[in-house]
Amino acid sequence: MSTPIPFKSLLEFDGVIGAVRWRESVAGKGAIAPPFMVEHIGDISVERAKRLMTHSEALSLSIHGISQIGHEAAVKDPTIVYPVDAFAAHGMRTSIISTINRVTVLYDNNVRLDIQALTEKMNLVDNS
Repeated sequence: MSTPIPFKSLLEFDGVIGAVRWRESVAGKGAIAPPFMVEHIGDISVERAKRLMTHSEALSLSIHGISQIGHEAAVKDPTIVYPVDAFAAHGMRTSIISTINRVTVLYDNNVRLDIQALTEKMNLVDNS
């Protein structure tokens, strides 16, 4: 098992504006219960962090479901990659990266960012 990293260390990446991490409010019921925000960091308000969290939770659930359906429909197809552990949504000025362990980062598109390195680090945040 990998060593967990501190959530605040995500701010070490240039261009990261803020981040949020959350949990299911009812274990195993992510699709029907609103999420619970654990903490947010950086230059974002509580309201913006909550919007990032709820939008990311909905996107994560749908992407995870699509990945699972695709994998089970073609178990022996090597082009179907599962699990998906992160996704990005690109905006005009800012974009987000979210990981299935319920961590989302908001970043500035004007700054070059090593998305793979950031995603790897996000997946190491202990969010239990």
